[in-house]
Amino acid sequence: MSTSKTNLASQYSLLIFELMRKLLSILALALFAACAEKPNSEEVIVVEEPKNILENLSYSIDTVLVDTGNEILDFSFGYSTSTSPEGRYFYFLNNLKIQKIDLDQLNLISFFSLEKDGPNSPGHIFGFYALSDGSFFFPTLHRPSIITDQGLKIKSWNLDKEELAEGFPIEPFSMGNRVILDPKRHNLYSLPMNIETRDYYFAVIDSLENRKKMVALTEFKRANKYLIRSDAEQKGEFLHLQQVNELVLISCTVGNGTYIYVPGLDSLFYREFLHEIVPLEKTGEVKNKVGGRAEFEEELKKLNHQINYQTFLWDEKSQRYFRYASRAIRFDEDGWAKEFEIFLMAYSKDLELIGETRLEGLSKIPFGLFFKDGKLWSYVNVEDELGFAVFTFDF
Repeated sequence: MSTSKTNLASQYSLLIFELMRKLLSILALALFAACAEKPNSEEVIVVEEPKNILENLSYSIDTVLVDTGNEILDFSFGYSTSTSPEGRYFYFLNNLKIQKIDLDQLNLISFFSLEKDGPNSPGHIFGFYALSDGSFFFPTLHRPSIITDQGLKIKSWNLDKEELAEGFPIEPFSMGNRVILDPKRHNLYSLPMNIETRDYYFAVIDSLENRKKMVALTEFKRANKYLIRSDAEQKGEFLHLQQVNELVLISCTVGNGTYIYVPGLDSLFYREFLHEIVPLEKTGEVKNKVGGRAEFEEELKKLNHQINYQTFLWDEKSQRYFRYASRAIRFDEDGWAKEFEIFLMAYSKDLELIGETRLEGLSKIPFGLFFKDGKLWSYVNVEDELGFAVFTFDF
C-alpha cells in the first residue's frame, strides 16, 4: 500500500473513532438527563440480594408414605437407591430387583429384575443411578455398563486399567474407584489412588476408553492427617465425585474446599469458600497409627467433634446449589455421637457462596437427599415402609 493510501486509511479510522466518541457522549448525556428528569415516584430502586440469603431461614417438614401395593421393599443390607435426574421417579434396588416409585403419585408403579449372570448382568453391584432416558448406569470396578429398564445391557466399557494407569503411582484396579458417567459425552470420571500414601487423582476416560486426563488432587493431602490405622482396619476421610448441572465436583468430608471440572473446557480448578458460620475444615490431631480396637475407637470419637462436609445438591427451581455439613454436639456414655449440629449452605449457579445457617431444631443428619419442585426430599424407613421427609424452606 502507498503512503498516501495509508494516511487516508488512518484519517478515516480517526474520523470514525471521533464520531463514535461524540455519539457515546451524547447518549450518556441523554441518559443522565432522562434519569434526572424522572419524578421521585418513578425512581428505579435496585434491590440487592442479601449477603446471606439463609440468615432468616425457616422450614417445615412433612412426612409422606409410599403405597407399594402388594410389593415389598427389602431394606436388608445391600440395598441402593437413585432418583431420576428431574426428580419425578425414585428407584429402589436390592437382590437384583429394581422397583420404580412415582413421586408425584407416591406409589410403586413397576419393577424388573437384573440378570445375575450372562451378557446382561451388571456384575458385582456397588450402586447405580438413573439416567434421563430411563436406563441405568452401573459403576462396577471392572466393566461399567448401561442397562435399560427392560434389563438389557446396551453399553459397557472394557477398561484396560494397566494402560490407563501407566506413568502414575496408582494401583491400576483403582481406575474404577467412584466412577461416574457423563451421559452427554460418554466420558467416565473416576478417582484412582495410591493405596499406601492415600494420594488421590482425578481421571477422565473418553468414549473410546482412552485416558484423556489424570491430575493429582494435591489439596486433599490434608485429609491424611485424619487417617486412623490399626493392624486390622482403617478409617479416613471420604472423597465425593459427582456431576451436577454439567459441572463435575470433587469434594471431601475434611473441609469445604472443592475441585471443579468443566467438561466443555477440559478445565479443573480448586475453590474454597469463606464461610463465617460453618467451620471451614477439620482441625486438631488424631493418632494415625493405633494398637488395638479400643484405641482405634478412641481416635474415632475425636473425629465426631469435627465438621463433616457432604455432597452438593442442585435445585432446578431456584437454580442454586445447596450443601449440608454436620458435627456432633452430644454423646452417649461411651463417647459416641447422639446429636448433631446441622448446617446448610447455599451457592449460586456459578458456585459462589450466597448463604449459610445452622438448622435449628434438626439434630439428625438427613439421608438420601434430593430436590424436587423446589423442596428438599429425604427418604426414610418407616417400620420397613418407604417414606419421605419433605423440607419446605422459606428464606
